[in-house]
Amino acid sequence: MFKRLLISAGVCCLLNLLFAFKPVYAVFYKLSAKQVQEAIEYGQKNKTIDMATFSKQWTVSLGKGKDSAAIFTPYHNVAYKAKKSAVERKEFTNKEVAEALEIGDALTFSVTVYGEEYDFAMYYSAKIYQKDAIIQPSFEFVPEIADASEFWPNSPANTARLVFKFPIKDIDLNAPVTLVIVPPGTDEIPFDFDLGKIK
Repeated sequence: MFKRLLISAGVCCLLNLLFAFKPVYAVFYKLSAKQVQEAIEYGQKNKTIDMATFSKQWTVSLGKGKDSAAIFTPYHNVAYKAKKSAVERKEFTNKEVAEALEIGDALTFSVTVYGEEYDFAMYYSAKIYQKDAIIQPSFEFVPEIADASEFWPNSPANTARLVFKFPIKDIDLNAPVTLVIVPPGTDEIPFDFDLGKIK
């Protein structure tokens, strides 16, 4: 009990320091000490569930065996890192909490896509539509070789995890955005996120 109080007190101090020096952008960036503790407890309590279920509230999915996209907010990061520490039976330290809260100057999305060829995802790209703006990523990771999917050798046989980061300075973090994945030679795949309503 005493250890838990110390951790909570440490988290409060860390939050105060973080928000004294970092700009506040949107609702999901302003985590209170209570919200941080809630995220930690969510991660620890759900340490045994699969990542798709764990991240459901931050994910837009087009259905089983179809593409999905997840957004990484400070709350999501804290919950995920707390889950990871719980699985590894390690203490989730105040330093790790602070690192999870700091997502820098980018909005990050992890996208899971499915296809038939081993290199199908190599030329995928992404962009964000918000109001009249089209925002290009500041960073992208697209693997050259996909992994076998859970359906292999049946269709869709392969899956790939892509990561795209977008500059926060170009995005209204209190408004909806549409993340669009662009496969070469086919239609765009949209994922709608209402940033003002996401933890």
